[in-house]
Amino acid sequence: MVGRVYRKIKTTIFKLLFPRFKSAVLYEVPRIYFKNRLTLGEKVHINDNVFINAVGTVSIGNYNVLSHGVTIVSTGLETSKWVRRVEDEDNHIDKPIVIGDNVWIGTNATICAGVMIAPNTIIAAGAVVNKNLTEEYCIYGGVPAKKIKELK
Repeated sequence: MVGRVYRKIKTTIFKLLFPRFKSAVLYEVPRIYFKNRLTLGEKVHINDNVFINAVGTVSIGNYNVLSHGVTIVSTGLETSKWVRRVEDEDNHIDKPIVIGDNVWIGTNATICAGVMIAPNTIIAAGAVVNKNLTEEYCIYGGVPAKKIKELK
């Protein structure tokens, strides 16, 4: 009981401090880097242990669900420069992530930089999305994520 009340107080304060989360349904305060580069749609459900790094911009559509432990990272390393890397050289690449409306991202799924996820899709638990998922009404899963089933 005390834990639930404490979580409710935390999420209410978070919503007051960051008005863009006003319509979001928060089960816990998410860990978000670069909040100003995050666009959030209406009625997005965000569960606990969600991490979003929006340095390359992240756009999350309306009526989405981010399940427990989802990771969304819009930055990464340039692997072609890794071998001949120089100490002061910045090897990071920032790419936008766009998640369409009505997408359910399952527990512990990871969304990598530069991907677009079509509306009305489900990402299975533990999936790693590293390429665009363009077909609507599908379930995607695996490492890397591939189409598993159509929902029509």
